[in-house]
Amino acid sequence: MVMLFIVYHNAVDEEVVEITKKYAKGYTKFVGVLGEGNKEPQLGTHIWGGLNNCLMVAIEDNKMKDAIASDIASLKVKFKDAGVSIFVMPLKEML
Repeated sequence: MVMLFIVYHNAVDEEVVEITKKYAKGYTKFVGVLGEGNKEPQLGTHIWGGLNNCLMVAIEDNKMKDAIASDIASLKVKFKDAGVSIFVMPLKEML
């Protein structure tokens, strides 16, 4: 099992949630997250006005993880300016 932590610009929220729901039973969503990374800072200020959202998704099957990653990669091509990153972490158990 793995935990996907998907960090993305809130402009593509609907698309990322749709992809996630296609493959996973559920998710936990964080809205209005601040951060800096490979794209412009998303700090919610008058200078850096954007915001990110995050999804935590528990995945039991590596095929689903790969499918989500593939669909997200296509989304990144379609929306080049909207940052999207996936962090994959081992998930020991779900209680």
